[in-house]
This record gives sequence, structure tokens and C-alpha cells, in this order.
Amino acid sequence: MKHVLMKLPALGLAIVVLLSACGTPATPEPTPAPTSMPTAVATDVPAEQPGVATPAVTADPSEPVMVVTPETPGVCQAAPLPEVSVRPVDETDWVKGANPEEAEITLFEYSDFQCPGCAGMYPIIQDFLDVNTHVRLVYRHFPLDIHVHAEITAEAAEAAGAQGKFWEMHDLLFDRAGEWNALSAEDIRTRLSDYAEELGLDLEAFDAALDNHTYLDKIRSQYAEAAEMRLGGTPTFIFNNLLFPSDIGLSFQGLTAYLNILEQQDEIFYDAPPEATVGADDEIEAVLKTSKGDIRVHLLPASAPVHVNSFVFLAEEQWYNGSEFFFVRDNFVAVTGDPTNSTVGYPGYYCQGETQGVFDRAGLVGMLANGQFFVTLGSDAAQLNSQFALVGQVIEGLDILDELTRVLVGDPTALPADVLESVEIIDN
Repeated sequence: MKHVLMKLPALGLAIVVLLSACGTPATPEPTPAPTSMPTAVATDVPAEQPGVATPAVTADPSEPVMVVTPETPGVCQAAPLPEVSVRPVDETDWVKGANPEEAEITLFEYSDFQCPGCAGMYPIIQDFLDVNTHVRLVYRHFPLDIHVHAEITAEAAEAAGAQGKFWEMHDLLFDRAGEWNALSAEDIRTRLSDYAEELGLDLEAFDAALDNHTYLDKIRSQYAEAAEMRLGGTPTFIFNNLLFPSDIGLSFQGLTAYLNILEQQDEIFYDAPPEATVGADDEIEAVLKTSKGDIRVHLLPASAPVHVNSFVFLAEEQWYNGSEFFFVRDNFVAVTGDPTNSTVGYPGYYCQGETQGVFDRAGLVGMLANGQFFVTLGSDAAQLNSQFALVGQVIEGLDILDELTRVLVGDPTALPADVLESVEIIDN
């Protein structure tokens, strides 16, 4: 099978900070699965690393920052959500969650009972369905060649399903994976019959289905579907016809974040990047109106003309309105600019290049490739030098930065985040 590696555009700082700095609970490690991606790959940045010396920052925040003109122009590219041609739901599928009349989202799962990541995700998926009652789950088989018992366990689930207990066998196989994973072919066959008896199935009919491989053609047909869609591994999730990019994170939070993007894409996505309306010599300011007060920023189009142009466009479109400051750490950065408040929202395009910015003091504004931005809070931001576009400098409101509520992504004890209520662009 051909493996296709793709990425969702520019999760950048937000995701890396989440993974390396927040101490979030571990999520199940999946068998390698696809992620999504248009053509270019955004640069990820390390968050503050323990034991790594950070250069001292001595620059005065009130002094004008030195602007370095980029050697090559930046570029923005459209980045629509990745579509796949998935077979519509039919009478052969196993479905749970919202009924067909009420289901607004169909979540397809291509899975393998011997996949550790699939076993880890199955209770998370149930929690996701419990919370999102407008979502229905469609389970399909994708038994990988590397898993010797993948087909026989899929056959057991189908045989149980023929007697009305597919989901009961589904849950039992995942719950008891440690019991059968290392068994021989002969021993697992016996163990599966034990499970059928435990579930109160007609054992004679169940055994006949397995011995005659009654459902093997169906299972292999679904494997062929997955191969035709170039799905790289298990578990793979597809929301309607949009591939879930696993680099968001196979977790309840990751699924919820992607669902938020899907449900808001008509409001937040643009078909193409904005036309250039900002010149390198333009004098422009932006007023960030936050729940703690106003922050006035002198924009620096000479430093990053493409990114500043994108920032101005999104601000004038009111795209940033209502975005939370979802990551705020002392002496490092405050990150905002995601209208979905999922940490992974983006405007349907991403921008690259112009990453020669130097973040040598508090009050500098850097732009992520996905349209989000950060404001530096102190010396630890120096580790971001030459990795992001420098788009502005705070000229009023440094005290407001000090007042922002400190927030770590995924911290259940954190106070409610402050909000970027709007961004006003002022042409001088």
C-alpha cells in the first residue's frame, strides 16, 4: 500500500507548546495513519525546553525594533480541508450515535481490532458521541497486514453482528486485547468462541461463520476501500468526506477541535489568500481590543509584507473577533487569533517565509503560518528568533500584557482565558 504523508497547515507554535509544555495526559499511540496536507510544510517551533539556555534579552521594549527585510518574499497558499471519496453509508455498515434523521455529521472510522491506538481510541470515541449527539459513527474494517489476528477478530465482530451484538463484541475485543493479542492462531480461535458464549450468542452459528469465513469478503472489501483512499494506517477518521489529520492529535480534544473547524468553515474559510494591498513603506497601526484593555501595535510591513497583509485582511474581515488568548506564559508569549477557539483554526489558507524576525524583547508581535499570532512577554521568546515572521511592536498597552490571565492549553485548573474582542486597523 502506498503511504501518503500530509499535514494540516501550520499548527506551529500552538501545538508544540501544547505537547511540550503543558503536561497534558498521554493519548493512545496510533498505528501510523495519514495526516492531511497541501503542498508546503509549515515550520514547527520548540517551546521552552528544560535545560536549554535561553539568550539573555536586554533590548528595551520602548525602543524601536530593528527591521530586517526578508531576502525572499513570503507566499500564501490556499489550504482547503482534505477531501476523500468515502463510500456512503449503507445497510452493510455498523452505525451508532445519532439516528440518520438527526445526524449532522457522519464520522467514519477505519479500524483494526489488533491496533493498540484503535483500542485506546474506542472509549474516547464513545465519550465524543455522548457529548456530540448530532454525530453518528460508522465502523469499517481496515485489518493491517502486520496484525496477524486482525482478520479473524473482524470476522468475529461480524459474526456477532449477524446475531445483533456487533458493538458488544467490538467493545469486548478492545477491552480484552491483552488476553488474545499474543495467542496462536489455534488458541485465539478458541478464545473467540469463549467470547461468543460469554455474550450469549448461538455458538454453533458463530463457529460456522468463522470456520466458513462467511464475512471475509466484506472485511477485505472494506480494506480495499481504505487502500483506494490511500489511508495510511489505523485508526483513520473521516468526518463526512473530510479526512481528520492525525497531527492534530488522536484525542477527545483533537476530535472536538476538528469538529469545531468543520462546523464553522463557511464563516472562517476563504477560497484564496488575500490580494496584496499593503506596501512595505505603509504606516499602519492596529489596536487590539481585549477584555483587559487596548493594546496598540505599530505594524512592520517592511519586516514581513505578506504576513502583515494577511493580518490586516483578517482584522478588517473581523476574523479575529472573539478569539481567546489560549496560551499565555510568563516571560514567553501570549497566543491568540483563532476564532474557533479550538487552537487549530485557520482561514483556509496559510502563509510561509519571512521568518527572519528577532524576538529580543517584550511586546513584539509574531505571526504563525495559520493566521494566528503571538505577543512576546519576555526573554524566553528569544528562542523563537528566525522562526516566525515579525509583524509588529507594541507601542501602548504593555501593562495590559502583564494583566492577561496566564493559561496553558489543556490545563483544567486554568482560569477563563481573556478575549481578543476585535482588531482595529488604523492607516496613518
